[in-house]
Amino acid sequence: MLSEFLLLATAHIFAVASPGADFAVVLKNTLNAGKSTGLYTALGIGLGILVHVAYTLLGVAFLLAGSELLFTLIKWLGAGYLLWLAYGCSQSRPSSPEATAESAVTQIVISPFQAVKQGFFVNVLNPKVTLFFVALFTNIVSIDTPLLIQFGYGAWLSVYTFIWFAIVAWGFSRPLVLNWYQQHGHFIDWGMGVMLVVIAIRLLF
Repeated sequence: MLSEFLLLATAHIFAVASPGADFAVVLKNTLNAGKSTGLYTALGIGLGILVHVAYTLLGVAFLLAGSELLFTLIKWLGAGYLLWLAYGCSQSRPSSPEATAESAVTQIVISPFQAVKQGFFVNVLNPKVTLFFVALFTNIVSIDTPLLIQFGYGAWLSVYTFIWFAIVAWGFSRPLVLNWYQQHGHFIDWGMGVMLVVIAIRLLF
């Protein structure tokens, strides 16, 4: 079971490190609203992982994989949510010197609940994550592995996901990055919006 867990964890490490919708929303919220908001967003993503683990172990993933209608519905929901976030990014505008000075101490306010919700839904509505967990658990985890151990695997994947994106939030909340963002952040927001649109299109096609 140790080798099984190590293989599972290694595959997950590479998957989480790959830039995608989760990374985009953590980066956006951290730069716009600060480190704590980024951490709450990371928490939402970690909780979303638990949803994928739960339905995979309960067999719902096989139903999704076998039903084109259900999977198409999930794809459209996920892509729609990413496009909605991209629209929010597109509304970002350059700041005047006065506004820049003020925003250095006053950032956009996103409540902890909103941040957790954004991270949660970006992750849960991402069909790429669904496919990843279906492939991961069906090809790596043995059917003889006790269900409790499998839930333990899932708990670790959730915790590690949170830790990774918490590190991302911490790194992009450094003063040097924030000071630069006060003046040039709208370019990042626009770029992030484009990235979210591209991810949404890839989910659909």
